[in-house]
Amino acid sequence: MSSRRKRAADPEGRLLALIAGLTEPANRRPAARALAAYAGAEDLLMFVPDRELGILLPAPGFPQTLPNSKRWQAFLLDCTRDSFQQAQLPFPEAVLSNATGLAAEDGSVMVLLGGDHNLGIAIDISLLLPLIAAAFEGERTAAVAEGNTAVAKQAVTQAKLLAVSLEKAREELRHTLADTQRANAAKDRFLAVLSHELRTPLNPVLMAASAMETDPNIPLEIRADISMIRRNVELEARLIDDLLDLTRISNGKIQLHRTDIDAHELLEQATIVVRGDPSESQPEILLKLEATNLCINGDPARIQQVFWNLIRNGVKFTPSDGKVTVRTENAEDGSRLRIVVEDTGIGIEADALPKIFNAFEQGDTDVNRVYGGLGLGLAISKVLVELHGGSLGAESEGVGKGATFVLEFDTVSCNEAVDRKPSGSIPAAGSARRILLVEDHAPTATLMARLLQKRGHRVHLAETKARALALAQEEDFDLVISDLGLPDGNGYEVMEALRAKSSVIGIALTGYGMESDIERSVAAGFRFHLTKPVDAQKLFSTIEQI
Repeated sequence: MSSRRKRAADPEGRLLALIAGLTEPANRRPAARALAAYAGAEDLLMFVPDRELGILLPAPGFPQTLPNSKRWQAFLLDCTRDSFQQAQLPFPEAVLSNATGLAAEDGSVMVLLGGDHNLGIAIDISLLLPLIAAAFEGERTAAVAEGNTAVAKQAVTQAKLLAVSLEKAREELRHTLADTQRANAAKDRFLAVLSHELRTPLNPVLMAASAMETDPNIPLEIRADISMIRRNVELEARLIDDLLDLTRISNGKIQLHRTDIDAHELLEQATIVVRGDPSESQPEILLKLEATNLCINGDPARIQQVFWNLIRNGVKFTPSDGKVTVRTENAEDGSRLRIVVEDTGIGIEADALPKIFNAFEQGDTDVNRVYGGLGLGLAISKVLVELHGGSLGAESEGVGKGATFVLEFDTVSCNEAVDRKPSGSIPAAGSARRILLVEDHAPTATLMARLLQKRGHRVHLAETKARALALAQEEDFDLVISDLGLPDGNGYEVMEALRAKSSVIGIALTGYGMESDIERSVAAGFRFHLTKPVDAQKLFSTIEQI
């Protein structure tokens, strides 16, 4: 079997090949039906948002007129609001057809019609919806402005770039791992790339917010608003981490950085983050922190992730006139800390309780449709708790009677609290560094250079590998801060070249956060690996360690 035929036989290669077929307008309907069949459906429709009209319209090449359009518009509105929707809908080839709709962050929607839908494959397809929608948007732009040659050429170029990108992805799949590990490796890499693309735009926002949050020249009330922005950016990054955590868990690569921590402090911080979510009205959150032995040994970031998941879960499934209560208590001998998160929400059916901690489980399809989400938080939380030697269980008396989640950890003696608030002072002149900053994302590069220069460092900026190596030939640097993905190469190559001629110290600043990426950066000579988005104080403290 040729390598091209072999790639097409792999699950990821087949999926990418089917999606690539959608980029050809003349072959779009047969390609859509082939993609639908791959997901267990009879047909498939794509809808993209019309920015001027403010509604969803069928993508070019798909049926532009659908029976009972009001019913379709209501279904699509539910999809964009809840991310996932199922219903029976009329279609030209059938009176009624079972439909599954999935929405992407950009507002585009894919609808599977007829057949027995494979939701796993459907989710994989939906992750690529923004790329597909970008190609359709290019076609629409070209059609509207057909008299404008430059715009038409740009649209064609976008479509070709999409095809080239998909072809490169197939090539990477072929070379990643042996055939027996190919599918899992391809999914890991895709999640890493997805993480990078989602994290990179967040980085300048978090960096600016964290720098302004500690600026004494900014009024306190404005700094409070900035603090809210920072918390919500960190929240978005945590949601991205959930996708990567699935792969880390399946490969047994979750790493814990343990220390003695104050559980009450982390519960309060997690509650502040949940309360700061402006997306919807919330029930009252009550804290009853009554434990006297409140310190545990664990990874602070991971423990706070668990607390946030459980509190947010209670808020999500509780109406605004209900309440979520978080209380702590100790076992009689004080050796165990019990944390109880109790809500007055929709409750859990008895049949669903044994499955509540499975990935992608939210009880039943009605819960998925109404509340949305992929059902990852509880599954990840249980694994993290057990890695810490603790336990996590769920209780409910049934539908409409609320739910209770119970956490237990071994306690440790509390050490004197350490003030971890980063210093906002400017370093002394003797600690100023000659820094080579390699970053192709212009907003991040500009902001980071300005913040570093404000702290007294001398910064040279390079947006490509070639420019970085040229600057390194002109003068010596104390420190290189480099992104790993560059237009003409990567940060590993930059670091290896610089280490060959000097003892320069490197900080990898990147959206790639998989364990393999961290190991590779260390092998290339980087001393530190910071995953985007990185707040300014964390970057400053890392530099001060050198």
